[in-house]
Amino acid sequence: MLSSCKYAIFDNDGTLMESMYYWRLGGLEYLIAHRLPIPGEWTLREMFSCSSREFTRLLSEQMEGISYEEVVREMEGRMERHYLYDVVEKSGVQDFLAALKANGARLCVATAAPRALCTQALARFDMLKYFDFVTDSYEMEMHKGQPEYFLRVAERLGAPASECWVFEDAVYAMRGAKAAGMRVCAIEDYTAQAHREEILELADAYIVDYRRPPLFDRSGA
Repeated sequence: MLSSCKYAIFDNDGTLMESMYYWRLGGLEYLIAHRLPIPGEWTLREMFSCSSREFTRLLSEQMEGISYEEVVREMEGRMERHYLYDVVEKSGVQDFLAALKANGARLCVATAAPRALCTQALARFDMLKYFDFVTDSYEMEMHKGQPEYFLRVAERLGAPASECWVFEDAVYAMRGAKAAGMRVCAIEDYTAQAHREEILELADAYIVDYRRPPLFDRSGA
């Protein structure tokens, strides 16, 4: 895979960094900070398996006087502090990125989270040097489940879709990348365990740990 990878589009959270824990529990942090009860019969497991955006939508629907935009702004503010002080990089990821660059690959980051926040964390780990650019769903004005998202990123990278590898932990983004005609390398993350079977079917390669060979590589290279 390393030798055949000419262009690589990396997700950030759960792929480059161990940060999904903070995003998934951001809603709980919000409830604690505002001394609010957990809505209905929600369990910690349910909150942890729910995306931050979905949790925010449910919270704004069930809590009077709380708007979706208000919760998003506050959760992103809390995530900024996590990116600056708490988040760590995936083990072995920098050696993996360095190897891709050494083989002549061009790399970028395409994240669903605000790119300004992710860029701060990438700078803290001195990882920006590996990437041509960092973009996000806000700049693309679409979500990663849409094939056009990845086609636009590839165009900016100067890459044919068929020559792109997309490194992702989220199944909805993998679907979008595959529909765009790209190869997908799934990165194992605990928060994606509920979708593991579908991920195993979708992925062309699967990495459990960047320090070890892929669990499988169906790319033929």
